[in-house]
Amino acid sequence: MNNQVLDHNGNEIEIEAFHPGEFLKEEIEERNLLKKDVAKALNILPHHLSEIFTGKRNISATLAVKLEKFLGISSHYWLGLQMEYDLFVAKQEEALL
Repeated sequence: MNNQVLDHNGNEIEIEAFHPGEFLKEEIEERNLLKKDVAKALNILPHHLSEIFTGKRNISATLAVKLEKFLGISSHYWLGLQMEYDLFVAKQEEALL
């Protein structure tokens, strides 16, 4: 299966992948939640939450389940975002070889 995105002329558009932490940060900001409260609810350190926001830490299956419980957004969604990002990075790294 090819996940190409094409412009109106049929030319492939290269899409830059985003770490799921960016989406998590946007979701938390949209809900006007405080980072320290979210970290406490997820039972992680606020510093670790910041590292997820910046892509220095990934969203694990355990965290995805906690996010589903806290935010009401499917754990499959979070893991899917993480997997797509990881695949994008792996393909970029492979292309450099």
